Amino acid sequence: MTRNVALLILDTVRQDYFSKYATRLQSMGDVSFAQCRAASSCSVPSHASILTGELPHEHGIHSTAVDYSQLDETGTFFGDIPGYRRIGVSTNTFAGEPFGFDELFDEFVDVSWTRRFPDGLDAREFVTTADADGLSFYTEFLKTAIRHDHTLATLSNGALAQLDMLFSKLPVPKMLDDGGESALKTARKRIEGGTEPFFLFVNLMEAHTPHQPAHKFDRSLYDAPSDWSSNNGISQWEINRNGMDGQEETVGHFRDLYAAAIDYLDRQVATFIERVQAATDRETTFIITSDHGENLGYQADDGMIGHTSSLSEGLLHVPLTLVNPPDGYDAVERGYMSQTELGSLVAGMADGRTPDVFSDRVAAERITTTNSPDVGDEEQRYWERTLRCVYDGDRKWIWDSLGECNEYGLDSERPNWQHRKTAGDVSKPSWAGEFFTAEMAEFQRHDDSAVCEDVDEATRSRLEELGYL
Repeated sequence: MTRNVALLILDTVRQDYFSKYATRLQSMGDVSFAQCRAASSCSVPSHASILTGELPHEHGIHSTAVDYSQLDETGTFFGDIPGYRRIGVSTNTFAGEPFGFDELFDEFVDVSWTRRFPDGLDAREFVTTADADGLSFYTEFLKTAIRHDHTLATLSNGALAQLDMLFSKLPVPKMLDDGGESALKTARKRIEGGTEPFFLFVNLMEAHTPHQPAHKFDRSLYDAPSDWSSNNGISQWEINRNGMDGQEETVGHFRDLYAAAIDYLDRQVATFIERVQAATDRETTFIITSDHGENLGYQADDGMIGHTSSLSEGLLHVPLTLVNPPDGYDAVERGYMSQTELGSLVAGMADGRTPDVFSDRVAAERITTTNSPDVGDEEQRYWERTLRCVYDGDRKWIWDSLGECNEYGLDSERPNWQHRKTAGDVSKPSWAGEFFTAEMAEFQRHDDSAVCEDVDEATRSRLEELGYL
């Protein structure tokens, strides 16, 4: 093994918006994989597919079965990089300690806007367990902080969380980000304070909902009012069910703030890469990608908003850029690459190789969802259906557990675009069985309590905030 490898997941970032708004990272990048596809359209199964190299029906980890602790080194690409110090830093609760994601790492840190200093107590954890209010609430928090091993960090977490909540109630942009800056600082400290070689995993959630104006965003990229938030400024399910008539302005705010978040990530991550390169002795390769994209209400997104109940190109076509890889790839690689091959890519980079991770055909799968509207059983069944798709050149087929199958046309020069060619009497290709070794399962209406039965109230609160429950 010859070099360090850092896998940076810019959560929820789609390829076309990355191309337009992540200009610094593209300039730093030596190789771009133009046709990378996520293995699923939401965080949980996508992260499991990255780790295992398997589609969701094979590894069995999805929206209503969230348990990474069942994985071990031999079942993931970590078995292919022995001797590496494995470091993880995540702002994504689903890719974090509450669901066993941390168990595969030597060092792992969860970061959020209520825990910007990881050594301290998560302010959200205190809030959800405190049996006090008013002045006694703050007195009890002070006592808790004093008893904590990291008093100053705990007090800072509480103060910054309080500041965030205060600004959320004022008609001004929020002062701080969603934890991305803290996560990158934490990652850098872990790298600089340990031995090499290392494998670093970082997940950054700035481009994930909720979207709202922020002090650190480029104000020229959006015109949303300072007090606008996607949590209360847009009705995602109203749009997904009935179209966006009358909500064009709010959808515009949603898109613009999504773009501003990606621009902000671009600045933060580019600076992080420069600092890591300056602080490490070995060569370090950075793999920059996303676990899935986002539907933004475009026609090619079937008019949908968010990343649920869909396998659109808006969700599956994600960026993949390499900074400082070994020699061997073209500056732009145009073959299909499934993220089930990311583990092979990581192992190759670590060993100074450029492995062949490309295929003529790739596949993806979505097994149910934890986020669906409160509607009748029949419509609920539609939104929670299982979806599968396969790619072959400029053609794509999507079919579901309700028996519907559609064929789409693609254009390699138009990222995140698809056009429905035929509908109705369409059959999936006979070769699709090469990817799907089990029959498609149909899931019943999910129960939020079952998804979160083994997590604390602080974790559940965070998932609700992100729109998962």
